[in-house]
Amino acid sequence: MKPFKRALLVLLVVAGLLAIVVPLLALLVNRGPRPEAVSSEPVAHRPAWVSEGIVAAGYTEGLSYLVRRGGDSVDVAKDWTPDPSDQGIRKLKQDGVNVVVISLHKGFGLKAEVEEIEAARKYVEAAHRAGLKVIGYVGASIMYETFFSEEPEARDWIQVDEWGRPIYYTGEQTFRYMACRNNPGYQAFVQKVLRVGIEDVKLDGIHFDQMRWSAEPYSCRCKYCRAEFQKFLRERYRSEQLKPRFGFSHLDDVIPPPYSREFPPARYAPLRDPLMQDWAAFRAVSLARRLGEYDNYIHKLNPQVALRYNPTPMEPAFNSGYSRGIDPQYLLQHGDLVTSEERNSAEWTNDGRLVSKIRSFKAARIMGKRLWFWQAFPIYSRALYSGPPVLRMAEAIAYNDMCLGAVAGRDVPADSLTTETRPYVDFFWKHAKELRQTTSLADVAVLRAFSSVEFNPGRSNLSTVLFEQTLIQSKIPFDLIYDRHLKDLSKYKVLVLANQDALSDEQVGAIRRFVENGGGLVATEESSLLTDSRRVRTRFGLAELLGVDQPLAANQENKPMQRTFGKGRVVYIPRIEPATAPPPAEMNCDIDNRYWVLPKNHPDLATSVRWAAGGELSVTVDAPLWVTLELARQPSTDTLLLHLINFKVNEPLKQVAAKVRVPDGYVVREAVVETPDSRGAQALKIDAQGAFASFRLPSLKVYDLVLLRLEKK
Repeated sequence: MKPFKRALLVLLVVAGLLAIVVPLLALLVNRGPRPEAVSSEPVAHRPAWVSEGIVAAGYTEGLSYLVRRGGDSVDVAKDWTPDPSDQGIRKLKQDGVNVVVISLHKGFGLKAEVEEIEAARKYVEAAHRAGLKVIGYVGASIMYETFFSEEPEARDWIQVDEWGRPIYYTGEQTFRYMACRNNPGYQAFVQKVLRVGIEDVKLDGIHFDQMRWSAEPYSCRCKYCRAEFQKFLRERYRSEQLKPRFGFSHLDDVIPPPYSREFPPARYAPLRDPLMQDWAAFRAVSLARRLGEYDNYIHKLNPQVALRYNPTPMEPAFNSGYSRGIDPQYLLQHGDLVTSEERNSAEWTNDGRLVSKIRSFKAARIMGKRLWFWQAFPIYSRALYSGPPVLRMAEAIAYNDMCLGAVAGRDVPADSLTTETRPYVDFFWKHAKELRQTTSLADVAVLRAFSSVEFNPGRSNLSTVLFEQTLIQSKIPFDLIYDRHLKDLSKYKVLVLANQDALSDEQVGAIRRFVENGGGLVATEESSLLTDSRRVRTRFGLAELLGVDQPLAANQENKPMQRTFGKGRVVYIPRIEPATAPPPAEMNCDIDNRYWVLPKNHPDLATSVRWAAGGELSVTVDAPLWVTLELARQPSTDTLLLHLINFKVNEPLKQVAAKVRVPDGYVVREAVVETPDSRGAQALKIDAQGAFASFRLPSLKVYDLVLLRLEKK
């Protein structure tokens, strides 16, 4: 072969090899780290120790972060971590603490935080010797000043807005880029952190902070989020559904919807744009999927390690679905504890508002989770805790599931447990046997349909909050439910639709069957006028049940309209009348506790629920509007638990009359009332009246627990 032909052949062969090898090399270079594949389905078997009860101490911030943030005390290097000495641990145990939260990885890098990790390891060893459990904090931000040198690929892990700019934690803390949980490189890094925490440090639990997306227009639109959004749409809709949904039938050029900063859609309501609706749903679903993967990976490493996470905030009165990408019916499928950093410290205000975390407790419990929050407040957040500390303790015992919150921690005054509050911690542990694994005996379910409360919060969420407030203060036991719970309403007597304007045809059908079979329905305003995609129906989807086709005009009488349907009862209420001017009806409006004033027509709302129930409710208590209750049952001991809280802590009540329904086939063997407010257990005289047990409480200072111990007839 001539030299020229030989050279040409060599060049062709080399060119062919390069055509194959170069793309492969590029693929490998761009591929970066990849996470181990794990399921995102809910983990069925949870760590047993969590259900035994939790009283916590919080030391979540590492030294590196406290120094870099600035503004801390001159002694920050001495007091940033819990005292690992025998004396320090003994003090926590004396305060009733059994779980301590410490820093594992804030986001500086595993090498940069090696001293904090070593301190965590030593503390876990000491805590375990004393029988304490330890949870390790994992942040969701990247401190790029140190992290990028450890993880060069991490420059591709950060969240970017629609203009390709990094998303910061806050405008003040611009040294923290937010990491994208949909990025496979970051997912792999999180798995590495979990291995360190669980296999090396031997933690009993992991806490994920910032388990949410940023509010629009600062939501991640990196290449992974864009690709997953298109995949989400293709899985969500069949090809023939695309044109009726969007007006076109191809998705190749669809991107996450842009949000103008000058004229943001967050200023307008309701949310009509179908792609923006799907983007909100995608953010919620993808966030829950990532949390499910974390949960399964933790379970794979050690099934006795618990998972706690912080959606920031966990507060139903705030439209966290649209704003933060949180749908509790998906996110709260996973883990054991959900954190709430909300502002609703329990109190009866001077202007007559009952402020509480009751909604948040109910949101967590309906999904089988416990709410974690601060009882004793850190110095930097005292403004969030203005009410009497004993009320915070009381509502946690009554409404939470065996978690009293954090009573100690960094920046918490050493004397945070006072002579008033310490008896509540003692009471919690003394009655742990009765308080564990109880189930709600609510008669009423209040629906929070995602397409209603999140896409029309200024009206739908406002009405829902006001109806919930009415039930709380009228002492009508209720559960807060989500879309998925409409599949089985058999345990409830009444379903409340407080301006749940957007319901699917399937949901309308489920509600109709519930009423036909004997359930009660109370619906207000525009409930069922729209489909779940917020398209306007020609008449109410529930028109046949409600007895009206359209919402009544504003000048028509606002009178409850009662009727029967099938075996059930239905009430339609044209309007819920706020007693105070509501916030502007914008997408980003927050129905905060300034607006938790009972509506003008709250007696009509309560009376309608009682009528729709078709008989007496499971519990009746004759007490003022500042008293709340919760009724539960512990199946394992056949005990009914009636919790009563007096929010006017300085005005004790006397001779409070109560009546509780006794389950079929049972009688009350013994009835006692116990309280941490001074006196010991007192026997109650029971007057059996048919299916009910009536009694009187001698007094109610702040909190009473009535135990009705049952036996079979």
